[in-house]
Amino acid sequence: MPPRIKQGEVPKPIIKKGTLGGLPFNALTTACLHAGHTDCIIDFGSPESLPSLRANTSVQIGKGRQKLTLDLNGRFYNSYSDALYRGQLPEVILAAPSVARFPDYIVAFTHYIEQLAKMGFFLPRKQVLQRDPVAELIPCTILTGEGLLFSRFITELMGNLKALQREHPSLNDDIRVRIVGRFVRGFWELSAGPNEWDLGPITSTLGALPLVPTHISIAGGDLWTQGTIQTVLESHGLQVKIPLQNDNAPERLEFQNALTRVSTVILPALIRLDVLSESEAATLAPKIQEGIWTIGIKRDALSEQEKTTKTVKHSKPKSQPASKPTHPQLGWNDVAIMAGLNHYAQSLHLPEESQLFGQLTQKLFSYCQQQ
Repeated sequence: MPPRIKQGEVPKPIIKKGTLGGLPFNALTTACLHAGHTDCIIDFGSPESLPSLRANTSVQIGKGRQKLTLDLNGRFYNSYSDALYRGQLPEVILAAPSVARFPDYIVAFTHYIEQLAKMGFFLPRKQVLQRDPVAELIPCTILTGEGLLFSRFITELMGNLKALQREHPSLNDDIRVRIVGRFVRGFWELSAGPNEWDLGPITSTLGALPLVPTHISIAGGDLWTQGTIQTVLESHGLQVKIPLQNDNAPERLEFQNALTRVSTVILPALIRLDVLSESEAATLAPKIQEGIWTIGIKRDALSEQEKTTKTVKHSKPKSQPASKPTHPQLGWNDVAIMAGLNHYAQSLHLPEESQLFGQLTQKLFSYCQQQ
């Protein structure tokens, strides 16, 4: 547990400039730490991992018949507060919670803000902190992972922060907007599917580490946040791409990713797994892409002009890929993509699109449940 401090006491440690952390404790963040791309791992109280780590501050990693030991001593923190008061809160965090644990992440971050508010860190500077509390206590964070989660995250976080304001008036509109502004959306760019990563909580014994992605696209945030993220990530051997921004850049990135993922991963995988025939997939492909464009345009994330000027060729998915992956490419993150599209279709009163994405969600859900 992080050390307790008195009301209004200013901790000497603040954000550690130039450092990069992974969150939460899972195979991907462990792989990034092992590869030297990150400096530490921050968790949010995974019950499966913390007991074993209290007894053993290292992780045994399987590598063929050999085992490697990754020392986590001084590089693992069980919460934001723990990292802060030990002087190791990273300037930038790669947040990679699984779909199932995404709500836990929102709760954990809200709890951290509540702790800071209780200490009085958001009161006027002259009373508590002689520096900007948002800049000094809130890391820049890249939300990674599949699905259409950015809008949901911002909405839920804003709601939680507004609820906290009732008890802590210092969390005013300006502070809340600036806290939310520290988050950007990110997508890893790699040939392997994200579902080949293990994003679940892990114990002190871990199998082979997953592939470490090194290229990431980000969207959202102001120029300062983007510049900070780019500088820190590139200093850790990670390449950052910032696509052309618009008023809804994070959702734009999500819909572009959904278009790509459906055509290159989801439909081919459903054919390979005999969930769909090739003819069924060929018929569905243009309908799915048209549905995503329709929702994206109505969400002001994609433009009608962009759609009409871009030639989309619907190629026939191959039932036998040249190199069949060792692990199934479909997973709960793909369910999250379809469920998100279905949710948007329902909220936008698009019955045909809702039926289409609802049926695909059910197919993916049924497959994942059987695994």
